[in-house]
Amino acid sequence: MSEPSLSQDTRHVRIAVVEDERSLRGDLLEFLGWRGFVAEGFENGESFEAVHARSPFAVVLLDIGLPGMSGLELARRLRAGAQVPGIVMLTAFGSDEDRVAGLNVGADAYLTKDASLQVIEATCRSVMRRLEWQPDSPEVPHAADPLPGEWVLYFTTWQLLTPTGVRIRLTHQETLMLRSLMRVPGEAVSRADMLLELGKPETLSNLRNLDNGASRLRRKVQAGCGLELPLRPSYGLGYTLAGSARVDLT
Repeated sequence: MSEPSLSQDTRHVRIAVVEDERSLRGDLLEFLGWRGFVAEGFENGESFEAVHARSPFAVVLLDIGLPGMSGLELARRLRAGAQVPGIVMLTAFGSDEDRVAGLNVGADAYLTKDASLQVIEATCRSVMRRLEWQPDSPEVPHAADPLPGEWVLYFTTWQLLTPTGVRIRLTHQETLMLRSLMRVPGEAVSRADMLLELGKPETLSNLRNLDNGASRLRRKVQAGCGLELPLRPSYGLGYTLAGSARVDLT
């Protein structure tokens, strides 16, 4: 694959993927992250609304057939709210009636789930252009200087800044794993929640791969900067990232 296009700066664009199918949600998050967006996944409309109310998204990729609140109802609520994102319907329902229903509740674009990842990305960019989104918007957060002893995850560039000032390049899965932990430093995050962040089902194989990935990440950080990553297993719970840490989305 070629490098992400620089024709439209996406380093600060937060895209929500509201999709209950884990494999598709994971594919979309991985691709959009690689293309430079700040992508976050949600399995239902209720969990998305809780985050969007605190920190609004620029674009929402929205499945119609969600459990609980439907995608149509969520789109209607978004259009009636104060923070209105671009809305791209992504659904298995491709009839004209379904398309009209999606557009009537306020969708900016309507795609079926067999659309390619490249078409989905191009549609998101088209919606951003129509909404005249600007990367230097005052709503964009600015990077803060790291505090002494702080671990900083630069989410959009997949880098971990260590307390000694060394930057360690991460894989996309390592970035997602650390984001789930560094959102709540000092608190245990269950393996199930970490797999959800990675867009993977809770199977024995995936649980084993998660533990192996955590071990590889600790070794990678140790080799890269000589420090031990304070990633601790929490017996019966999952993992905890101890110490001072934060996620930087700029």
